[in-house]
Amino acid sequence: MGELTILFLGATGRFAPLARLLLDRGHRVLAGTRDPAGPAAGRLRDGGAEIVTADFDDIASLQSAAVLADAIVAAGTAHAAGPAGDVRHGRNIIDAAAAAGTRHLVYLTVAGADRPTGVPVMDSKHAVERYLRAAGVPHTIVAPVYFMENVWNPWNAAALTAGRLPSPVSRSRPLQQIPVADVLAFTVHVLESRSTMLGERIEIASDAISAEQAAETIARLAGRPVQAADPPARPANPLFAWLEQAGARVDITALRSRYREIAWHTFADWAATQDWHRLRAAASPRA
Repeated sequence: MGELTILFLGATGRFAPLARLLLDRGHRVLAGTRDPAGPAAGRLRDGGAEIVTADFDDIASLQSAAVLADAIVAAGTAHAAGPAGDVRHGRNIIDAAAAAGTRHLVYLTVAGADRPTGVPVMDSKHAVERYLRAAGVPHTIVAPVYFMENVWNPWNAAALTAGRLPSPVSRSRPLQQIPVADVLAFTVHVLESRSTMLGERIEIASDAISAEQAAETIARLAGRPVQAADPPARPANPLFAWLEQAGARVDITALRSRYREIAWHTFADWAATQDWHRLRAAASPRA
């Protein structure tokens, strides 16, 4: 297909590598940021993206950026701005896209957000999804499950160093997961397949694996013992409680069959790309 001009909102966050993928596919990337002079924007600029001012709390700036693009990619901000901020930002993006006459808005939410869950960071995304469907903006919703990269969350560092793998669910319960790389590859596919993707809401997952199985994989790669640890009996995080009691229900086999273009990664595939040196070093005897 021909070159697209894509406005990437949230380009300095977790999904930043999407810019490189799109550029490598021959697309023009407008990286939206509220701090065009910041170091993250500088890295995107050095990589070939064009930097545009786009503040989630400033609809005018969002609209000015949106009119320059064929399509928009945006994700929620619940973890950075809180659930209320996530809803506000999502609605601002949708309103700006509507005003700009955007032909395709690809919005990244989370698996399970098509229904109320009682989990604030998910229910904010549910509210944004409802707003988007009512707004009349041509769109696709991409809803990934739990990220494999969450293993590296800072609050897990001490446990990992001690040879324990924290788990948001019971250690024997399979948890559907996906690496960020698969989310980005799927997003590129959606952008390049607009005619067949408009109006779709697609939940995506790459693997379902228990913490016990994940720990075995990590132990093998780290060259030291790693044991899975159960979460607290009464988890303080409502997301963990939801994952334990309900969780995502993606038909992974059907997904892989439908989207053969995506090089879906199992947990073992993803883990093999990670640097487990810190765990090996932690296990080494001190002189």
